[in-house]
Amino acid sequence: MVATLLRIRFRVLGNTLASSPWQLVGFILGTLGALGMLALVWAGLFAVGFAGLDASRLVVTIAGAVLLLGWTLGPLFIAGVDTTLDPAKLAPFPITTGQLMRALTLAGLTGVPGLATTVGALGIFLAYFRWPAAAAAAVLCVPLGLLTVVVASRLVAALTSGAGGNRRTRELIGGAAFLVILLAGPLTLGILNLVEAGVTAGPDPLGRISGFVATLSWTPLAAVWAVPGDLAAGALLPALGKLLIAIATLVALWLLWRLSLVTALTSPSHRSAATVKSGKLGWFGRMRTSPTGATWARAQTYWLHDPRYLRQLLVVPIFPLLMLFYSGGDVTSPLFAFSGVLVAFILGVVPYADVSYDGTAFATVLTTGIRGRQDRAGRILAASAIGVPLIIAIDLLATGLSGRWELLPPVLGASIGLLLTGYGVSAVTSAYIVVPVPAPGDSPFKRVPGTNALAGLTMLGIWLGIGVLGLPSLVPAILAAATGQALFGWVALVAGFGLGAVFAVGGVFLGGRSFDRNAPALLARLRAFKNA
Repeated sequence: MVATLLRIRFRVLGNTLASSPWQLVGFILGTLGALGMLALVWAGLFAVGFAGLDASRLVVTIAGAVLLLGWTLGPLFIAGVDTTLDPAKLAPFPITTGQLMRALTLAGLTGVPGLATTVGALGIFLAYFRWPAAAAAAVLCVPLGLLTVVVASRLVAALTSGAGGNRRTRELIGGAAFLVILLAGPLTLGILNLVEAGVTAGPDPLGRISGFVATLSWTPLAAVWAVPGDLAAGALLPALGKLLIAIATLVALWLLWRLSLVTALTSPSHRSAATVKSGKLGWFGRMRTSPTGATWARAQTYWLHDPRYLRQLLVVPIFPLLMLFYSGGDVTSPLFAFSGVLVAFILGVVPYADVSYDGTAFATVLTTGIRGRQDRAGRILAASAIGVPLIIAIDLLATGLSGRWELLPPVLGASIGLLLTGYGVSAVTSAYIVVPVPAPGDSPFKRVPGTNALAGLTMLGIWLGIGVLGLPSLVPAILAAATGQALFGWVALVAGFGLGAVFAVGGVFLGGRSFDRNAPALLARLRAFKNA
């Protein structure tokens, strides 16, 4: 059964590469990049081996901790969690939990990241080639460390997928995990800043670094990688203690992962029946009875109830906190006052995936015979009803807390300008482009089939277009903050509201014409994504 699951995993990979030249190009480039990085890692570890035992122990211990963090957090930030062998989808088949866990572990070790990690970890023998005791201990510790990073990554994937339970439970778990990941960056940076402050404060920075690494070596992050160095240094009892910590860490991760898989296999996700209260039409009962009004009501419902949209709104309270963090807690910093501009830049591109989020239900939109202008206008009105009040509120709060009320006109002009410009650009691009997105109730970290580097470049191009069109309001706003000249602020305010409205209205007309021509093709691509 394990071999069968592995064959399925590699057959899916082969079919994916064969079906898309861009996927194959990305795979080849990723493999070449991994080989280049491995060459650098091996050369660095070999050089460290000549620097002495203390240097080798320090580098190997830190590298091991970074490796574990990379395997657990990297897929969430960069590539998404691999769900080729999805436990929830395998639940109906006669597969034991142990078989599935072994298959998932081997799949992780035999993929490109797993093979690259394995080859890179073997470089530990180059770092300890002058100490036979360390090299001998590495024979046991390297496999133990590799199993730990793979199992930890699978546990994180299981926790963030919210497997089992109903859709609301999965959405709650996914949203909470998404919030934790958003805050992980500043928390990590804060810890590193504290460590840096401690290292540079005293007369012996190298000694402080060694002290920090010595403490790190007793944690589950790096215990297994510190054992060979301790044996080479003759510290037998510390080496034994860290080996026990490493074994206990792997056992604990395995048991937690098993518990999550048992939940997924015995309590697969299910959908609750929808109920509609008599006479309660929601936003459809509040909006004007027209194609634009109906589209507005439907899109408004998505923005307020669909977790895929609500996750985008999490940036509203988080980005001001991030700006406050990166400014060192100085609320008077212009960086904090301009946090609303960054929020507007992010929110403005969300409607770009409106049609993609519709999925195959987009066919219902087409059967109504709605015109493109009406569809574009309804979606922009719904996004604006949420985005504009939020941006104004965050601008007022940020400038008020900073006490820099003179920055309110430029901040408000730049943020509203970028937001409305983003809505206009998204109204046009979403009439041409659909992208793979998570289905309702899916984990926000799930790697959706069909996602490739081209989709990332498309998003980058849209952001670039919004940034270029928003320069007439953004540049005067920056000049107002840099020079203190109020005139630049008022220019930014007028340009932001004026040109932003022009771009939004222009997006409705241009995007509407494109929608009328391309709507059937959009539906065909959406169905292809669903069947992928």
